[in-house]
Amino acid sequence: MLRQGTSLVQAARFLGMDQSSLYMALQKGQIPTHKSNGRTVVSQGALLDYRARTRHL
Repeated sequence: MLRQGTSLVQAARFLGMDQSSLYMALQKGQIPTHKSNGRTVVSQGALLDYRARTRHL
């Protein structure tokens, strides 16, 4: 399972998308991020929520 703060590279892998698609979703505000030790990370909950919302697309 994913850690509390997942890197953007790991998040893209988890969601099965390329990094540019992930960055577009982040820019649109579809996936919230936060800073942890100076790095941008995504919470496990945010990834699971996004995956559930986009599963049928």
